[in-house]
Amino acid sequence: GSDCKARKGVLLMKILATGNDELISAWVYHAFGVVCTGVNLAVAVMDGDQIVGACLFHAHNGPDVELSYYGPQTLTLGIVKGLAKIAVEHFGVSRITVRTAKNNKIMNKSVHKLGFVYEGIRHCAYGDRDAVMYGLFGRKLAKLAGKGMQ
Repeated sequence: GSDCKARKGVLLMKILATGNDELISAWVYHAFGVVCTGVNLAVAVMDGDQIVGACLFHAHNGPDVELSYYGPQTLTLGIVKGLAKIAVEHFGVSRITVRTAKNNKIMNKSVHKLGFVYEGIRHCAYGDRDAVMYGLFGRKLAKLAGKGMQ
C-alpha cells in the first residue's frame, strides 16, 4: 500500500514494506526504546529509503491481532487502511485490538474517528501510565480494509 502527499510541489510517497521483521523491530527499539517480543509481522512505513514509522502485529490468536504503531506524525488514513487490509488478508482476523497511552489525546481521538470502539483502561500498561484499549471489528473493519462482508 502507499500514501501520497504533495508538499511544496514535491510528491512524497509512503510505502508499507514487509519482509524483515528483525530490522523493523530493531528500528523501533533504537528510535523508541521499545523491546519488541512476540512479533507476528513487522511492517515498515518507508519514505524513500528511510523507515519513518512501523507497525508491529502481535498477539495473534486466530480471530484477533494487536497492532502497535510507532512513528509520530506519520500515520495517515491510507496507512491505516493498508494495515487493516494486511490484518484481514494476512492474518484472517475479524477484529483488531489497539491501545494507546491515556494521555495521548490525538491518538485517542483519531482511533475513535476511524471506527474503533472504546473497550476500557489497562492500568499501568506503560509502567506508571495507563493505556486505553480499543477494538475494531465486523463491518467497520471490513470497510476500513476495503472488503465487503461475506
